[in-house]
Amino acid sequence: MNILRSFFGGISQFIGTFIASFKKPMATSINSIRGFIISLLVGLFVAIVAVGVQPFGLSEFTNDAKTLYLIGFGIVAFVGMLVAKFVLPSILSNFYNDQQWTVGRQIVHLSATILIVGTLIMLYSNYFNITALTFVDILKTVAVCILPIAITTFIQQKLFHNKFSTTAENINSSLESINPPASKQLFPVMVFGESGQKLSLIPNQLIYAETSKDSTDFYWQSLMGVEKTTVQTPLAQVEKELSAHPQFVRLHRNFVINMRGIHKVEGNARGYRLRIARTKHEIPVSWKFHKKLEQIGQ
Repeated sequence: MNILRSFFGGISQFIGTFIASFKKPMATSINSIRGFIISLLVGLFVAIVAVGVQPFGLSEFTNDAKTLYLIGFGIVAFVGMLVAKFVLPSILSNFYNDQQWTVGRQIVHLSATILIVGTLIMLYSNYFNITALTFVDILKTVAVCILPIAITTFIQQKLFHNKFSTTAENINSSLESINPPASKQLFPVMVFGESGQKLSLIPNQLIYAETSKDSTDFYWQSLMGVEKTTVQTPLAQVEKELSAHPQFVRLHRNFVINMRGIHKVEGNARGYRLRIARTKHEIPVSWKFHKKLEQIGQ
C-alpha cells in the first residue's frame, strides 16, 4: 500500500510540476518593434525558401512571372505574422497581457501564428493555382511543429531567466553605490502643471511618476509618508521639467523613476521589474530600456 501511495504521489508531483512549468513567466514580442522585425525576417525567409528551394510542388509551377508569385509567399507570410503579432493581441487583449505572459501562452501563440500564416499561404496558393494545399495540410503542419515549439520555448525561457535574474543580482549589489549626478540647478524646485492644480517638489521628494495621455500620477515623499498627486500634464512636459535633474530616468514608456527610489531589481524570463522604496509598488522595465538599466548598475 505504501508503495502504491509513493508511486501515485510521485506521478501526482510530476504532473503538478509539469503543469507549473507552463505557468512560468515568459517574454513576448507582441505589439513591439521586435515583433515587427521578427515578422519581416520571417517573410524574408519564406520568400528566399520559396524562390530558392521551391518545396511542396512549387518547382512544378510554370508562369512567366513565377519569381514574383513565389516572392508573394514571403509577403503573405509577413502579413500573417503582423496579424498574429498586432491584430490578434488587440482582439484578445486579456490573453495577450504582456505582464501575465507565460510559457504556455507563448506556445499557444506560436501555434496560432503558424496556423494563421499557413492558412493565408494556402489561400494565396490556391487562389493563383500555384500548388494545391488543403486546410488539413495546415493542421498537420501545426501538429508537427508543436513539440519543437514547446522545446524551443522552454529553452528560451531558461536562458532568459538565467540572464535577467543574474544581471538583476549584479545591479542590486551596486544599488547603494549609485550616485546620480547633481542637479544642474543651484536651488532645484520642480513645478508640474500649467494651470489649475500645480505640484511643486524638490528632486529628492519625487519617487516616480506614472504618465497617461493627458495626466500624470506623482508619487512623492512628504512628512506623512508617500503621497500620490494627479496633475493634468502629459509625459512631454514631465520629461522637460525633469531634464535638468539627472537622477531621474525613463525605463518604461509610462514611468519616470528617481534612481534613488529603486529599492530592488528583480529579473525573470519576462525581463526586469523594479521594487520602489517606501512602497509596495512594482514597475516593469520595457525591453528597449534594458540596456539603460544595466548601465545604471555598472
